[in-house]
Amino acid sequence: MLAYNICFIRRSDEILLLNRNKPSWMGRWNGVGGKVENGETPRASVLREVYEETGIRLDTVRFKGIVTWLVDGRHYGGMYLYTAAELEAAYPYETPIKTEEGILDWKKIDWILDPNNEGVASNLPRFIPLMLQEDGCYDHHCLFMNGAMTGVVSRPIAAATETDAALLAGAREKAELTP
Repeated sequence: MLAYNICFIRRSDEILLLNRNKPSWMGRWNGVGGKVENGETPRASVLREVYEETGIRLDTVRFKGIVTWLVDGRHYGGMYLYTAAELEAAYPYETPIKTEEGILDWKKIDWILDPNNEGVASNLPRFIPLMLQEDGCYDHHCLFMNGAMTGVVSRPIAAATETDAALLAGAREKAELTP
């Protein structure tokens, strides 16, 4: 099982992001989420984390894959990736909102994906397009060396990877072989 989860909530051409005030990605905009607690399923965990961080109670989320990383060739980690059903354009959620975790705000998708934007988590623009445009699930494997992202490889994975330990282990094996 992976230790973390992340969710992206869309409203029209915006995504609700959190500018984190703690590592990792401190000072950068990213999705909402957190740790999977002992005995919790990844899906239950992300629903809990979204509510705790935003006050938005989601009934369901869609599993979109995993985001994994290898740091300096030896430290592997990962998180389950989810999207929420798109909220109506008139959904009443005024931002910015200061929270214990950071600042929540709606950000335009074009702004998130702008190649000159250094205010978002560096891997975000690399997997957001697939997450929003494709029906499938992916392992977005991020490589970091000496504190900088050196690449992202996105591979299709089965939707059952969310709950199947053997599929998750297979994704990890493939990711660790990535140069």
